[in-house]
Amino acid sequence: MSAPRLLLMLVLVSLSACDIGQVTVAEPVSSVIAEVYLRIDDGIPDGVALLHRTTGSDQIPVQGAVIEIQGEGPQVGRFAEQSLEDCIDGELPLDFEPICLRLVGPSRSLVQPGATLSVRVELPEGQRLEGVVTMPSDFEIVQPLTAPGLCNLPSGSVLPVLWTQSEGAWAYVPEAEINGLRDAFAEQGIEVPSDPVTLLGLSVSQSDTTIAFPSEFGIFNRFSGDREVLVALQGGLPPSSDLEGRVVVSAQERNATNWNRGGIFNPSGQVRVPSLFGEGTGVAAGVVNRSFGFAVNASGDFPDCAV
Repeated sequence: MSAPRLLLMLVLVSLSACDIGQVTVAEPVSSVIAEVYLRIDDGIPDGVALLHRTTGSDQIPVQGAVIEIQGEGPQVGRFAEQSLEDCIDGELPLDFEPICLRLVGPSRSLVQPGATLSVRVELPEGQRLEGVVTMPSDFEIVQPLTAPGLCNLPSGSVLPVLWTQSEGAWAYVPEAEINGLRDAFAEQGIEVPSDPVTLLGLSVSQSDTTIAFPSEFGIFNRFSGDREVLVALQGGLPPSSDLEGRVVVSAQERNATNWNRGGIFNPSGQVRVPSLFGEGTGVAAGVVNRSFGFAVNASGDFPDCAV
């Protein structure tokens, strides 16, 4: 027997004599995630925070946290725990149980267009996260002129929605909620999975300040069960006197945009760039919203949405 073959056999014999022991992999310790959203809705300031944990060995609720914001002056705004319904609309995933907090009292006035605010999160166990956010500047919807009021939108028409620039905005996310589409499309045999229908649009730069409603909404719905509905909406809303809804244009600054990137921004999946740092992770986000309401073929003294 040659030396190489003898060596190989000895190695195999020695390996066969070894028992593979059990290896125990410890489950990682979960990390705190804090999502703090400072927003201005049609001129009204507000703040909402969600606290939760990543999956891990210590999945205990994140309760008793102190969340504060502060501008250049001495005034400090504090968040208070609220019911989850006060922070989130709609249903949540079964394994997602965040703690909801909301900015309370006169300190809401700290949240102003263009303001730079520091955000502090302190947990009872001693963990601390900190970050800074600069709110986008205010802007106006210039078509329709009735914003934030109600206007008449004729069926079968496409409305160009126009707004002024918001300095500091990295993206605009227009969102439309439409009530009554299920009954309106029933005669055409088009199935509407849910009612109301919520559709999102997207403008990816500070200077991109126009979008067509409803034809350019639904960019994130195109591969879902709403596809037939989206095709039918390319020429406008169907004829019905019971159709109404609201369009909200959301100007988001850098932190909000980076935390919520996904879809067409990142084909490989969701990417979250944090802006709260310390013993955990999260986002300190600033958003300015402007909105208008619409009714299709509205009767009464309502101005037209299009000028």
